[in-house]
Amino acid sequence: MAMKVAIIDDETTLRLTLEMFLEDEGYEVRTASTLEEGWTIIDQFHPHITLLDIRLPDGNGLDSLLDWKEQFPHMAVIMLTAYGDAKTAVRAMKEGAFDYLTKPFELEELKVTLEKWNKQHHLEKEVERYREEERRTNPVRMIGSSDPINELRAKISLIAESDNTTVLVRGETGTGKELVARSIHQQSSRHAGPFVAVNCASIPADLIEVELFGREKGNHAVHPEAKVGLMEWADGGTLFLDEVGDLSLDLQVKLLRFLEDKKIKRVGSVHDVEVDVRVIAATNRSLEEMIQDKEFRSDLYYRLNVVPIQLSPLRKRGKDIIRLTEHFLNEFCQQMSKEVPVLKEDAKKRLLNYSWPGNVRELKNSVERLAILHQKKELSAHHLDFLSPVEAPSEPSDYDKDIEFTEQFSLEDYLERIEKEYIEKAIQESKWNITQAGKRLGISRYALQRRIDKYDIT
Repeated sequence: MAMKVAIIDDETTLRLTLEMFLEDEGYEVRTASTLEEGWTIIDQFHPHITLLDIRLPDGNGLDSLLDWKEQFPHMAVIMLTAYGDAKTAVRAMKEGAFDYLTKPFELEELKVTLEKWNKQHHLEKEVERYREEERRTNPVRMIGSSDPINELRAKISLIAESDNTTVLVRGETGTGKELVARSIHQQSSRHAGPFVAVNCASIPADLIEVELFGREKGNHAVHPEAKVGLMEWADGGTLFLDEVGDLSLDLQVKLLRFLEDKKIKRVGSVHDVEVDVRVIAATNRSLEEMIQDKEFRSDLYYRLNVVPIQLSPLRKRGKDIIRLTEHFLNEFCQQMSKEVPVLKEDAKKRLLNYSWPGNVRELKNSVERLAILHQKKELSAHHLDFLSPVEAPSEPSDYDKDIEFTEQFSLEDYLERIEKEYIEKAIQESKWNITQAGKRLGISRYALQRRIDKYDIT
């Protein structure tokens, strides 16, 4: 399959030259002269690489870089810049661009840059394949001896005995929902089969149906070849659907149908394919609220929620925080061939008193930072000064002041005012990225858009 490249540049001669050169090199190419056209191409074409000019008639290419990297994290962006914009291009790389080329540049220079990305992309895929194989063969370890983790282990053992039961894992971000799913898979009779993890929020809405269900040969003009979906890849094993609340209502119907009869239809096909897969779904959102907002089907919810698992946040696991810290310290220091430092009592107290909003994922990242930066044989509380209390949202007006219940007081108006102020804050901090703002608020982008319309926020 040819690698796909998008070119977004308003210089007609350069655009056509690059297009002909890249097509001769075997790339599939689409071009645009404005940011607006560029958005359309990327949404429909889904290129592996985008060549993006910084200065375009309808805006600065740099302004779209963060949005594109967020919505299409696997797409590489190479900035095209005039000589005087080199510093801007370097800043773009810090914000996610793969590289930059200063105009005028030689076609051979572009070829070398694309080859460099191809090599890096191939290496990343090999590393991910190796990590996946390592995860599949190595037993999952759950560190800790707190009551919540002991109860979780017992529940996983019971669930694993029934290898067809659908499971819904719920918990805050970073609590280890995929780890739980892998543990269930490894302890079940399906352990020799594949474990396929899908993050429903990371795949573009117009691609996820083909990714999950596959595509029949010959029904797509650009991609006429057949494609096996992830559900078929998981045959005989376990399919883990993370962020299941991000599935569209249409896909929810298809998922429900599959859960009921264990058959799928590839996109463009009229034939059923039987698939023997156990589904474990996960979410950090309130599906009950989504049902009320008509964003999630109640029948699918009941079908997924056959066996619910609620994961405790790290802050409620007590001294497991210390055990996990020591485990990660050992792991990272061994990788770096460094001596493992000892945690002093004041450091342990600091770890236990921190709220860990990012849960185990945040703890692991923090320990990796310690392992890299500190050479001491002991770690004290002052080494953990970066664990400052998480800032609460800025004060909405009157939110934490005494409320006077006058005759004019209306609880509904009061709550709407607070809601509007939090929404405005989230939108401003996300620079009007509705998806990101919705995640900050813990609601879907569709629910957020309705509230923006309701409060006429501009």
